[in-house]
Amino acid sequence: MLRKLISLFRPKELSTHVCDLLEDAVAQRAIFRIESGDGSEPRRYFVACDATPSGIALEPRGLRLENAAHWHGQRFTFRFILCSRDCGRTQLFEFSTRVATVDAGADRVILHLPDAVKKLERRQNVRIALQIRHMPRIGIWPVCGGSSTSVTPRIMSRPILDIGPDHSGIMLTMRNLSSGGLRLSLKKADFAAHEVNLEAGRRLLVELCFSGKAFPESHLFRIISCVRNVVPAQTGGRMEVGVQFLALHREDQKPAWKNVEHGGVDGIGRLVHQFQVEYYKEIKQRLDHMPGGPHPGLATRREGSSS
Repeated sequence: MLRKLISLFRPKELSTHVCDLLEDAVAQRAIFRIESGDGSEPRRYFVACDATPSGIALEPRGLRLENAAHWHGQRFTFRFILCSRDCGRTQLFEFSTRVATVDAGADRVILHLPDAVKKLERRQNVRIALQIRHMPRIGIWPVCGGSSTSVTPRIMSRPILDIGPDHSGIMLTMRNLSSGGLRLSLKKADFAAHEVNLEAGRRLLVELCFSGKAFPESHLFRIISCVRNVVPAQTGGRMEVGVQFLALHREDQKPAWKNVEHGGVDGIGRLVHQFQVEYYKEIKQRLDHMPGGPHPGLATRREGSSS
């Protein structure tokens, strides 16, 4: 009935699919999160509480709205998850829209209906900060030669980085991961020791091994990659290195190195999507019944922090 009423007032150009998804989000009290680019900003969470012909209402969790009046008119990117009715599969979605109203008295934020909602699954631009239980062993070596799939790259023997998931600095070192690449954060002294091999345009061998209690089976990826950018970190006196995946090694296959397509490394994409859904489910369990007031530590908790 709600959908029929809303459809009477829905602008014709607005996708029925968009409205259906947001109405499902309200019915499931889905958790919404404001995306913050590289993940350096505090996480902000909301619960979908109402849908109208012109927008969707969200209740904040772990933050107050008294100081959020400046959000009015601003555009934000949101992500949320839904559980499919027919198969029970969880899907991750993203959309961008402007804030229509910030009502601190009612403890609600009203968003304009977005023009589109896209499904995120194994997409190259979906980056995630891993929790400690999902951290891989990571090794990085300089690469020479191998400019095409027909030429075997020469891997230098001295690694730039070789640390396991239990290393004390793993959370600081591996900032985020996607199917298309990763971002590293290195101490300035460590960066300086390998600076010649970490300049933009330099190629690397990246080896990621996901194993341990969180994984029913281990996943090993050996990927020829390229340094895309190097920037000083905003805090901590470190250097951040953006790395793009180029070619995936295939054991006992020819050619041994397969170029990474536009969507990135499919196996890593599946893991990233699995982690995203798992983290959102855990967040929903924590926040679904929490009152809207501030919760100690929640406003600054990041997905990459340990549970």
